[in-house]
Amino acid sequence: MKGTTFHSFGELKRLKRSGKSAPNSTTGKPAPESIQASTPLSDEEIFEQSMEDVTPLGWSSITSPRAVPVEISNPEESEDEGLQLLTDFVNGRVPIDVVVSGEYVEGAPDPRGKRWLDSLRTGHFAVQAHLDLHGLSILDARDLFEKFIRDCVWRAYGCVRIVHGRGQHSTDGLPLLKEHLQKWLCSRRMGRHIVAYTSARLRDGGGGALYVLLKRKAT
Repeated sequence: MKGTTFHSFGELKRLKRSGKSAPNSTTGKPAPESIQASTPLSDEEIFEQSMEDVTPLGWSSITSPRAVPVEISNPEESEDEGLQLLTDFVNGRVPIDVVVSGEYVEGAPDPRGKRWLDSLRTGHFAVQAHLDLHGLSILDARDLFEKFIRDCVWRAYGCVRIVHGRGQHSTDGLPLLKEHLQKWLCSRRMGRHIVAYTSARLRDGGGGALYVLLKRKAT
């Protein structure tokens, strides 16, 4: 059987000479239609078109329950009461717990001192001597502190008060003397004389002073 011979290049030359274009290949798909530019739609129109096939469920027509307003019998009277409390607080007529002031500190170099912390903080022990370290350098304050403690132990004092300040006049505004004083009270050198210590009550300096409970000198 004689096979079929295709003369594709020869046919192409002949069509080229005759001025005819080559037939389009059949792909089975129609040519895409040209897209005409239209006026851009607004956001509202786009939303309406996208929601055309949406079926409302009906729940959006139900109103939400309204919040019940809080009624104050006399607002002016309530404001006056709050103002009076603030005035009493500023004038020192309202008792304040120094423990929640943020300046409160306590410690018990002697393990048995923990049982005395509450009594010491609330002023149960009478203060028999006090030392003011305001304005002193760290070195001078430590020297004076150690002499004061030794003298009080020798005199058999039970409770003393040491004023260290709040550091408001220091270079960084930090209570450096207060921090050093706590270290000295717990040191091996001086801690053997100390039972416990707490921040003082407001009338005795609050966060700017310490109550120190001393050990009794052995007889």
